[in-house]
Amino acid sequence: MPMYEYRCIQCTHLFTMLRSFDDRDGQILCPHCQSDRVRRLISSFASTNSSSGNNNCGGGGFFR
Repeated sequence: MPMYEYRCIQCTHLFTMLRSFDDRDGQILCPHCQSDRVRRLISSFASTNSSSGNNNCGGGGFFR
């Protein structure tokens, strides 16, 4: 299940949530202020190449 990044328009709180692809834009409440004025952000992602022995991501898939 993908992880999406969101920002609350009311309090500007940034947070991430695991959501299904079909539900990514469904109603969501800010965990900080409970506002429903939340926007999904465009964020970068990291991937690893399992066929390569040299992995610059620290093995976890996220850049350090």
